Amino acid sequence: MEFLSRHLKLILFLLAVVALIVFTSGIGRGAITEKNFVGKWVSSRSATPMYLYANGEWEINADDGTVMQYGVWQFKDQMIIWSYMLNSRFLHDPNTVLSVKPTEFQVREQDGSITTFTRLE
Repeated sequence: MEFLSRHLKLILFLLAVVALIVFTSGIGRGAITEKNFVGKWVSSRSATPMYLYANGEWEINADDGTVMQYGVWQFKDQMIIWSYMLNSRFLHDPNTVLSVKPTEFQVREQDGSITTFTRLE
């Protein structure tokens, strides 16, 4: 008991450091869900708005509302997986999610580049 009372401040300090490391090490990443991505976005690759819908569909619309491109998306294993048809083939484009904020998220593309999506709503 004497050891504990003599070293209580050190023990509390070490516990605080361990808690800080645990909470900042990415354990909280599981809190990201598909709801974080639903909305109207513009990417750093295109000025044309992209809509991510809660039902898992996405589309890119021209200024007049014409749908230019569409498909389905999902958030799984820290990745957004874009699926779409191109030349009668169904393609999947998984991108690792690097960061998520209420007004912005970033993904790493297959070529290693980073795309930033900024919320328009």
